[in-house]
Amino acid sequence: MPAQLLVAACHKAAEALKSAFTQLRLFPDKLAKWQAAKTKAETKGRSYKRRQPNPPSQPHSSLCPIRYDARSYWVKWEKGEASLATPQGRVVTNFTVPAYYTKYLGHPTASADLLYRKGKFWLHVVGNVPQSASIPAPQELEVIGVDLGITHPAVTSKRRFWGGRNWKEINRRIFRIRRKLQSKGTKSAKRHLKKLSGRLQRFRRDCDHVLSKRIVQSIGAGATIVIENLTEIRNTTNQSGRESRRRLHSWSFAQVRSFLEYKAEERGMRVVAIDPRHTSQTCNRCGYQSRSNRRTQALFLCKQCVYSLNADLNASYNIRDKHLATLGIAKGSGLLSYSLSSQTQV
Repeated sequence: MPAQLLVAACHKAAEALKSAFTQLRLFPDKLAKWQAAKTKAETKGRSYKRRQPNPPSQPHSSLCPIRYDARSYWVKWEKGEASLATPQGRVVTNFTVPAYYTKYLGHPTASADLLYRKGKFWLHVVGNVPQSASIPAPQELEVIGVDLGITHPAVTSKRRFWGGRNWKEINRRIFRIRRKLQSKGTKSAKRHLKKLSGRLQRFRRDCDHVLSKRIVQSIGAGATIVIENLTEIRNTTNQSGRESRRRLHSWSFAQVRSFLEYKAEERGMRVVAIDPRHTSQTCNRCGYQSRSNRRTQALFLCKQCVYSLNADLNASYNIRDKHLATLGIAKGSGLLSYSLSSQTQV
């Protein structure tokens, strides 16, 4: 085997181990939080029904992708040819590029991963696309708060509600079909399950791509997009009902954030994550905070100033103003004056 492929394999193994060790370090903290919440509930005479966190699983792969670098592969976009190093020597093969990715052709290439999936080989090439440099600095830039949710996938402080109305129903339908086939267990059901393999994951990924693209395209170039840091949302939120818990644990908020970050970076935008505490309970008009301000999932009604509007829209205003407050800018201005070169990306 070529030495460069062995070096790349060692790097991939090191990345897998680093990820596993990180999860192992985080697991005692999760277990301690679970034990503290259980003790607190028992002290108040309540039953604690939340399941104990599962220990992190060991990394494994039955068909790991091969990683290539500049020494072990090259591509010629104009000819549609790729040269790959193999144990039997160099192999030159033809390839096709999907129509969507043609706009990235011609940019310098970095590493690539060779995958084998359902009888086809896929070469995932990483390209170096320069950041948009058409925005002068310093200048007045807009700050947009985005509230990510399950009922409304995204609500911006520009009073825009993003997300397809039929997304939830398609999600439920695929889940119901899989559950019914799994309970049936016949050979025909297993064949059908094989056809459905990965469909729900691909549908969610497509929805997240559409959602992040619409958000970025609706905002002017150079703006700052502010979202909530939802890393611990599954550990800090109590959901009653099996359906609500399933939707919470299948919510791909981290994927939406990653898609937003790279799409925003391409247009010269920034994505900033803030502390999500009390953004849904605070009145954006008078600042009064109370859990009972949010009467229902959709209705926010302040108990002090009787200010009423959509709860997710009110949260998006609070997300925007919370970021502006950290920068010492007046609430509600929605504009941020700064030099792009002096800011660090979050």
